[in-house]
Amino acid sequence: MRILIILYFSFLGLQSQAQSYNKDLTTAVFFFNTLATHKDFTTAVTKFEQLYRTNPNDWIPPYYLSIIKSRISLQKGGDSDKLADEALAWIAKSKLIQVNDEVLCAESLANTAKMSVRPSFRWLSYENKIKNPLKVAQKINPNNPRIYILQASIQMHLPVIFGGGCNTSRALAQKAEKLLLAQSNEVTNLPRWGKQSIIDFKKNCPF
Repeated sequence: MRILIILYFSFLGLQSQAQSYNKDLTTAVFFFNTLATHKDFTTAVTKFEQLYRTNPNDWIPPYYLSIIKSRISLQKGGDSDKLADEALAWIAKSKLIQVNDEVLCAESLANTAKMSVRPSFRWLSYENKIKNPLKVAQKINPNNPRIYILQASIQMHLPVIFGGGCNTSRALAQKAEKLLLAQSNEVTNLPRWGKQSIIDFKKNCPF
């Protein structure tokens, strides 16, 4: 009987910890979806690092950490090369836990950040590292809008001589927008980012 009581209270303790973790994760993801300033990005890193330490078996915190580090790198918010390396390291941790379409999108973005430090020198060596994860992600879930958001961004920034520009990327952005609108608006810890990316794309390539 005593063993049963101990097991019961242990179960309650674990259940309480899980509920607390999920609540904190939901708060952190909501904050991620509102990031605006450099301070916001720094605060988000702290939040997700704490969540990763709390539950190192969940792929979601390292996934968001990789995305955040990639964004800071691309925005030149520090040592871009180092930040891109950190983004790649975090997504490697996420891949050890689970490989899915969202993780592969983050992997592509992290390699884009690394390439963008010196694009004219690194494009050839990073092209496949950027494109291949998105191809695999598309096979896993062809309805993930973030795949097409990233593909549109890649295509738009290519030199016109290599088939880049608005004319070749607009259809991808339109598909991404359609899929984003089809996504549920329910509160979830799973990735839902992309709306701002479409807004930014339309400023350069209206549709």
